[in-house]
Amino acid sequence: MNTRFFVLSLLLTLSVSLQAQQTTLVAFDEPIADLGTIIDNQGAVSHRFSFVNNSQDPVAVEKVSTSCGCTSTNWSQELIGNGSEGFVEVQFDPYNRPGPFEKQAIVHFEGWSDSLTLVVKGFVKPAPASMVEAYPVKMGALRVQSRFLDLGTITGRSLYSKSFDVYNESAQILVFSDDMAGPNHITVTYEPYTLKPGKTGKMWVHYDITAKRDLGYFSEDIGIFTYEDGDSRKDFTVTATLLDLPASASAESPKVSFDKTEIDFGIRQQGDTINVVFPVRNNGRTKLSLKKIFGNCNCIQVRPNALTIDPGEDTEIAVRFTTDERLGNQEKTVTVFTDDPLLPVAILKIKGRLRGSRN
Repeated sequence: MNTRFFVLSLLLTLSVSLQAQQTTLVAFDEPIADLGTIIDNQGAVSHRFSFVNNSQDPVAVEKVSTSCGCTSTNWSQELIGNGSEGFVEVQFDPYNRPGPFEKQAIVHFEGWSDSLTLVVKGFVKPAPASMVEAYPVKMGALRVQSRFLDLGTITGRSLYSKSFDVYNESAQILVFSDDMAGPNHITVTYEPYTLKPGKTGKMWVHYDITAKRDLGYFSEDIGIFTYEDGDSRKDFTVTATLLDLPASASAESPKVSFDKTEIDFGIRQQGDTINVVFPVRNNGRTKLSLKKIFGNCNCIQVRPNALTIDPGEDTEIAVRFTTDERLGNQEKTVTVFTDDPLLPVAILKIKGRLRGSRN
C-alpha cells in the first residue's frame, strides 16, 4: 500500500514538473496586450504576440482556441527551432460590443500536455450616430465637443499643449484667425488653419506654465475668432491644475510633517469667526519651502507664520473661517504646496456645524 502511494506521488510530481518546464520552454515577450480604446465600427484590431523557443528541440503551435466568437487567431505554421522566434496573432472584432473587454487565446503546442494563455483587453467605444452627436456644441459654422477645454494636471515649468477636435459643418471653407481674447499665457493654433466643408481638424491650446507663475486649479475664459459672417467669436473655458513637483526624494530632501490635518470646531453659531492653527514641522535635512497656501472659498483666510522652515524647526499656519450667511454642516479645505518630494501637495480640513444666528 505504501509502495503504491509512493509511486502515485512520484508520477504526480513528475507530471507537475514536466508542465512547469514546458511553460518556460517558450517565452512570450508580453502575454497580455492592452489595445486601448477602440471604436466599434472601425473594423477588427489585432495584436501579434512574439515568442522565443528556449528548448533544445523544435516546437510547433498545434492550435489556438479562443474564449469568444469575436476573436480569431493566426500563428506560425512552421517548426520553430532553438533560439528562433514564432508568433501568435489575435484579432478582436469590436462591432456592437461596447464597454470593457478581455479576451483569452489558449495556445496549444504539439506534444505538450500544458497550454499557455494570451490576453487582449481594452475598451470599445460606440461610434457616434452622426457628426452632430459627435460634436454637439455649435458655434457658427464650427462644431466642437465641449466649450470646456480641460488640460488636466500639468507638472513642470514649460509650455504644455493639448489638442481638441473640431468640425466644419457648413458648405463653406472655414478660416481661423490668429486673434484671440484671453490671458497672455494661453495661446491657440489650428491644424489646419483653413478647414474644408464637412472636414474635421484640431484646435491646439498652449499653456505657458512659466508665464502663469502660479500653482493650483484654474478656470480661465478665452475667445477665438473665425472669418465668417456672424458668430465669428467662439468662447471657451480653459481649465487646468498646475503642480510644480519637486525632484526625486533623497536623504537630504526636506520632509514636511503636520501634527494634524483635520480640525473639528464642533457646534458654533452662524456669524462666528472661527480661528484654528495647524502646526507644521520640517523633519528633513534641508530647508523646507511652503510654495503656496490657499483656501477653497473666500470665507477662508490663511496666514502662515513663515514660508520657509529650517531642518528640525516648526511653524504654524493660522486659518480663519468667516461664517456669515452659512448654516448647517461645514467642511472647508486649505491646500498647501511644498517642495517635499514625498508630499508636494497637502490638504488640511476644518469642519463642524453652524446653528442659526443669535439674533
